[in-house]
Amino acid sequence: MLDLPEFPAIKDATTSTLRLENAVASRLPSMPGGATNDLGFTNYRQLEAEQLANEMRSAYAISRQYDRRSRAIARAKNRRAQRAAERR
Repeated sequence: MLDLPEFPAIKDATTSTLRLENAVASRLPSMPGGATNDLGFTNYRQLEAEQLANEMRSAYAISRQYDRRSRAIARAKNRRAQRAAERR
């Protein structure tokens, strides 16, 4: 007959063990931010927030440029219309 390999040991899955694993994982303190650029000790939430802020800043700058250009075009059209009205 064939010799079957042994089954691996089954991990204890009682509710108390599962609760304990979740409690230990949630109580661990965050990793300290290193003085170097070592990504193993960085705060990813902070990095993502900074990246989002930079992207929003650049998007706002673009929309401000569009608004500034639109206002300049409107002023030029108003000046042209005013000159045409005064000539009559």
